[in-house]
Amino acid sequence: MQETENLQKLTLDNQRKLFMSGVESVDAFSERELKLTLNGSRVLVGGEGIKITAYNKGSGSLSADGKFTYIRYDGKKAPLLKRIFK
Repeated sequence: MQETENLQKLTLDNQRKLFMSGVESVDAFSERELKLTLNGSRVLVGGEGIKITAYNKGSGSLSADGKFTYIRYDGKKAPLLKRIFK
């Protein structure tokens, strides 16, 4: 049996429509950047005029519109105490 709980999928249509699955949380967002957590890893999505059109925390699905110029995976987030006491 395949475990589907932590699967991540990203679809970017014509740099205008973004669909993602496996999103644990939306940490921050603006018209220029989305900061997301996927399976404990930080993901940055940048561009212009970004709007989140749908987000379901239960299923981990997210969709957004805008002009997307980059998607960057930053790796695992550091534990909270390590981030506080740098």
